[in-house]
Amino acid sequence: MKTMPMRLYIAAIVGALTLIACSDATIPQAQPPGVAEETPEQRFQNLLRSAEQGHAHAQSRLGVAYSEGEGVAKDAAKAVEWWRKAAEQGHAHAQIILGWAYSEGEGVAKDAAKAVEWWRKAAEQGDADAQSRLGWAYSEGEGVAKDAAKAVEWWRKAAEQGHAHAQSRLGVAYSEGEGVAKDVVLAYAWMNLAAAQEDDVKKLAIDARDYYEITMTKQQLQEAQRLSSQWKQGQSIVREGRGHADASAHPIASATPQKQGTGTAFIVSKGGHAVTNYHVVDGCKEVRIEGREGTVKRVTDDKVNDLALLQIPGNVAATAAIAKKPQDVRQGEDIIVFGYPLNFVLSSGGNLTPGVISALTGLGNNTNQLQITAPIQPGSSGSPVLNKKGEVVGVVSMKLSDREMAKATGNVGQNVSFAVSGQTLKTFLDTHKVTYRTAGWLSFEQSAADLAEEARKWTAVVECWK
Repeated sequence: MKTMPMRLYIAAIVGALTLIACSDATIPQAQPPGVAEETPEQRFQNLLRSAEQGHAHAQSRLGVAYSEGEGVAKDAAKAVEWWRKAAEQGHAHAQIILGWAYSEGEGVAKDAAKAVEWWRKAAEQGDADAQSRLGWAYSEGEGVAKDAAKAVEWWRKAAEQGHAHAQSRLGVAYSEGEGVAKDVVLAYAWMNLAAAQEDDVKKLAIDARDYYEITMTKQQLQEAQRLSSQWKQGQSIVREGRGHADASAHPIASATPQKQGTGTAFIVSKGGHAVTNYHVVDGCKEVRIEGREGTVKRVTDDKVNDLALLQIPGNVAATAAIAKKPQDVRQGEDIIVFGYPLNFVLSSGGNLTPGVISALTGLGNNTNQLQITAPIQPGSSGSPVLNKKGEVVGVVSMKLSDREMAKATGNVGQNVSFAVSGQTLKTFLDTHKVTYRTAGWLSFEQSAADLAEEARKWTAVVECWK
């Protein structure tokens, strides 16, 4: 979960920052019929008078006015000053926004630990937004030591209050076995609750819930649906006779690693070098290639650009051709992606998805990425992006988060995916002295069927074992 811009967060909770607790003398009153409505400047002056009298709600709302430029020139530092006054009086919403200010470095020096400090104050008052955010901080190790069990603890508190984001994060925790014992029934049940809410997480939750369903037995699905249908706000979800099964209370024996996820890798050298995404192999105790005996060696990683170089066991019969001049790709150029998405339910022989290069830069105009329209599914990560000659011009990296898109714009993007650019890949291989193949000058365009047949020879399912 990534942080959203301050203006979006403020917009999300500004409705809660009312002046209800202020004295009648200082609350802006509805205007009688025929009386001119207050100007933003007049409303600001009323807020200022109330805030100067020490009313926490007014102080918090005044901070919003300075932050948004409502009736006064924008001033992030002044906004923080007033939020701090309200936060020090115990105003939970002001504590949350002040935490965001420290997290984003808006109006104050960026300080993740200070952000956590203010979120904790609000969380301990029972504020679900703060509890959910504190859970995120523990899960990411932002401003506090990374602790998956603590993350689950705070998400559970918020989820029990009906907080959709926390319910979805708790569902993910159960599905991945992070901070809690892995349990697909509880994963589905919590995600089902999040999916039922009119929240920006709704579509993400529906997609995740439906994905879990693929792996469940009929009995598991019935139990999960029953548990979520019987849930009431203020309660947790507990399977009969099992409790929460938190990882901190019931550590799981892990002498033998278990397969936790898959991605795609493609072979780039006769020496057995293969490329996938960093996030595919991050945190894995072992990395394996489906159908090959032995453990894969991680040669090196590039966390910034989401690349990992592997050394795979066994003989190499074919390798990918890396584009000689990947910088020459053009916007609108046809591409295909060949990989192994949803490998346990879709074709084990790989999937080909066509698309185009929709932009020559990625998220936030990142020049190390390309934007592509080929649909991306779990397991696609690390797939090669090929031009019509079968040359690798990129590496699938990520899909635009529907949740973040909804937060930022109110809409959900369609087929917005990103790939590490071919130039970045080429630089990565050159830096680590990998001898790879490039296509000859006489290479020609091929049919999609021929491209798939070739790609199948040098792509593979990469497995993460934990």
